[in-house]
Amino acid sequence: MTAGAVPTTTAPPTRRRFARWNPGLALGVVVAALIGTQLIALALLLAVGGDDAPDWTQGAMIVVADLILLGVIVAVANRGADKLGAATLGIRRSPFWPSVGWMVMTYFAVMVFNVFWILVVGTGGATETGEGTTELTVTTAVFYTLAVALTAPIVEEITFRGYLFPALTRWRGPWIGALVCGVVFGLAHFAVHPPELLPMMAVFGFFACLLFWFTGSLLPCVALHAMNNALVTGTDFGWSWQTPLYMLGCMAVAVLLLMPFARERAPKPA
Repeated sequence: MTAGAVPTTTAPPTRRRFARWNPGLALGVVVAALIGTQLIALALLLAVGGDDAPDWTQGAMIVVADLILLGVIVAVANRGADKLGAATLGIRRSPFWPSVGWMVMTYFAVMVFNVFWILVVGTGGATETGEGTTELTVTTAVFYTLAVALTAPIVEEITFRGYLFPALTRWRGPWIGALVCGVVFGLAHFAVHPPELLPMMAVFGFFACLLFWFTGSLLPCVALHAMNNALVTGTDFGWSWQTPLYMLGCMAVAVLLLMPFARERAPKPA
């Protein structure tokens, strides 16, 4: 360095909060992929016996459909991103306690709506895994846990919050983007829930988008989604004291499956 020269510092690279996906294309791809994977799952289920197939096969078909959905979303997202990585889809590390705080507030808001909705409308007598499960075996519990409480939260959060919501945010900002994404998320469950429950799914999707927006990370969304699905699944299994442990276990496993990919820190909220 020459005398009198001013030392320079290299500014840390700025992280783009969201990839610049086309909102119309993203919405069309997600809807088409959801319909296509549902049809594939139904065809596979019919191929193995339909209603006469073992109970665990429905869980296996959910896993297959979700993995196909994930592959489609990643392939399309890769075409619309400069450099697709886990962080591009929101898989980033976020501060623990602030994330827990946002999760608590999010779930409280969802539960307030759910209680109100159930009191006014009811649930239609449906459960997460359906009414066909008559005998709980170890195999059935394992496959439904893998499908409903682990695979579905990860794949759905990547699809809706990691890919669709950022694209919709470019269109009309985070609030309208969360609203549209929530509606699509609710409608995506029409094949497994009666119409009475779809608004509850939509509200969960809306608040999950806001959770992603304020934390900058998909991990709190995955944790909350896994915990919620485990609560419903454990209740459907007929468990009592086991359900809270089941919820914590599914939440921890779902997050741990993504942690090796979370190599960047979440950016601060815009």
